[in-house]
Amino acid sequence: MTNYIKLSTISTFETGIFDDGAAEIPAYDTSSQRLFVVNGANNAIDVLNLSDPANPTKITEISLNDFGGGTNSVAVNNGIVAVAVEDENTQNPGQVVFFNTDGHFLNAVTVGALPDALTFTADGQKVLVANEGEPNNEFTVDPEGSVSIIDISGGVKQATVTNADFKAFNPQIEQLQDQGVRIFGPGATVAQDLEPEFITVSEDSQTAWITLQENNALAVLDINRGEITDILPLGFKDHSLPGNGFDASDQDDGINIQNWPVFGMFQPDAIASFQVDGKTFLITANEGDSRDFEGFSEEVLVGDLNLDPHAFPDAAELQQAENLGSLIVTNTLGDTDGDGDFDQLFAFGSRSFSIWDEYGNQVFDSGDDFEHITAEFLPDDFNSDNDANNSFDTRSNDRGPEPEGVVTGVIDGRTFAFIGLERIGGIMVYDVSDPTHPTFVQYINNRDFSGDAAAGTAGDLGPEGLTFISAEDSPNGRPLLVAANEVSGTTTIYEIDSILPDQSIVGDEGDNKLVGTEEDDIIKGLEGNDTIHGDRGDDLIQGNQGDDKLKGGRGHDDLDGGSGNDTIRGGRGHDNLDGGLDNDFLQGGRGDDILDGSHGDDTIKGGRHDDILDGGSGDDILNGGRGSDVMTGGEGNDHFIFKQNKSLLPGEFDVIKDFEVGVDKIEFQGWGNIDPQEWLNSVIYDGRITNTEDGTLFQANDAGKVLIEGVSVEQLSASDFSFT
Repeated sequence: MTNYIKLSTISTFETGIFDDGAAEIPAYDTSSQRLFVVNGANNAIDVLNLSDPANPTKITEISLNDFGGGTNSVAVNNGIVAVAVEDENTQNPGQVVFFNTDGHFLNAVTVGALPDALTFTADGQKVLVANEGEPNNEFTVDPEGSVSIIDISGGVKQATVTNADFKAFNPQIEQLQDQGVRIFGPGATVAQDLEPEFITVSEDSQTAWITLQENNALAVLDINRGEITDILPLGFKDHSLPGNGFDASDQDDGINIQNWPVFGMFQPDAIASFQVDGKTFLITANEGDSRDFEGFSEEVLVGDLNLDPHAFPDAAELQQAENLGSLIVTNTLGDTDGDGDFDQLFAFGSRSFSIWDEYGNQVFDSGDDFEHITAEFLPDDFNSDNDANNSFDTRSNDRGPEPEGVVTGVIDGRTFAFIGLERIGGIMVYDVSDPTHPTFVQYINNRDFSGDAAAGTAGDLGPEGLTFISAEDSPNGRPLLVAANEVSGTTTIYEIDSILPDQSIVGDEGDNKLVGTEEDDIIKGLEGNDTIHGDRGDDLIQGNQGDDKLKGGRGHDDLDGGSGNDTIRGGRGHDNLDGGLDNDFLQGGRGDDILDGSHGDDTIKGGRHDDILDGGSGDDILNGGRGSDVMTGGEGNDHFIFKQNKSLLPGEFDVIKDFEVGVDKIEFQGWGNIDPQEWLNSVIYDGRITNTEDGTLFQANDAGKVLIEGVSVEQLSASDFSFT
């Protein structure tokens, strides 16, 4: 984790309407300092005064009742408000309606069926809208998907419309299917089956990329020619590979992020684009979506499938509800040999965000970050649904946290991505300045899990649309992020504080020795086996690839090993250490430190003071050392170390958060050759190990205590302890 910026909630506007889409898509106009928010419940646009971001107030609303049956999206540019409105019959053409920022009608033009996301080109000369063309519920009418290009270069009242469709690809249906594009509607042509969802536009306003969510693909649009030029299949995510785990069951009563023999369809909803060194990159929020209609449904539980016995020799175990049995997958893929059983499993969405080059080649995927991060920050509410609290784990079998919205923004020369999680809620923040090696910055969630969702006391529920406001355009001169939350009907404003260091030091592809200054530094090792010392100041240190040696030195430092077997030492100050991939050694040193092994078999030592240790995935060794420490082993067979005279000192109170009986082990080092069974009998008899409401509490002789959270004394056995 690298803390280049920090988001803070400064205000929320509440419609008071629950679970009816009363706040879906926000758009900001710089000159009027107004925020335009889709209120689907009222078929309107709420117009908010954002001149004081800490106190947004409603000015008026723009009703769309005269133009159609539902308001889907809004965009603003140069004082022009464009709104996508579906017809009462969603299989008929819809409209894009134009207003000025005071809400006065300017014009309306007809576009394709079910217009959804829309955007202005960067030069403000055109408006593009994705027409989904969804079938009716009986699947008897299936309109064609398309992208409408609205030319407003001669003024809004003289707007002209060009519809770019997919008819030219109809003869290529088998070729596209072989490439991995999902074309599977009953009897549908390519043009009918493809459903444009979201649009991003190049900085030169020449090219647009459109997500085809159900089809697991992107479309490429030549804006000037008004033609779709390519369809790019996105492929599948192999959840059996390290770093691609997920929690597959809502029936296992716990957090169980692991690898499974399942492929994930990326199926992005929102898409954004940004440039680095003159190259365009695309970023997608891989929500996932299914077709589940009265006339056709592809959803099926793994437990109800006939699995091929050769591909799945352990099918009986896999199909238990606590394993893969309750996972929702598609029945349109997986029978690779056509014999009627399933040789592969394909789940909806990839529970991640991805970065692609402009040709659709993936350069990064966040793997299982989102579930690991939410499990760490909100362990009691992991994979909750967005319309009710006390819904722990209910979404694990169905797309998990469900990343839906994504925007990017540049702050102090660095590019950041903001990804909204529709189900559990909250915003993930990553630094994507290096598109191949993004770094996690922050997770912030404005949801109150103790509140009543329907009563409006649970905070933000279901973030749908996001918009970034740069410092230059912001009413208060600071960058802002706006999130519209469709379930709670709230629009929340986040203020972004920049905490970028003063110096930047970057190595090359070799084995570098890099040393910081007395100021606050950014130090990046890139490739090679690097040795980096932050020296003084509050430093941000990234080892990236290779087996690196990182040391923070003095100050409050952030250190990220990246890939490779890294050695990371915090030094003095309150430090954040992240091992990244592979097998790492982390030592906090002095100060109250946060140490995260992330992936691999890691050795984590807290050092002095009060530390937080998290092993992540893999078989980890955790040693809090001195101070009152909190330790989480994560996945794997983990060992919790307590050294004689160096831990459990008088007044110290350690906590083990997730001890797994029979799997993990507590080791007392330097305590002598003690028989674990005799010791356990003795401490139970002496009352030094007892049950509490929070778990088992052990009191060392006239010294510190350790709480084994969520485990009773009766569950423990001698095999859970060892002495050396």
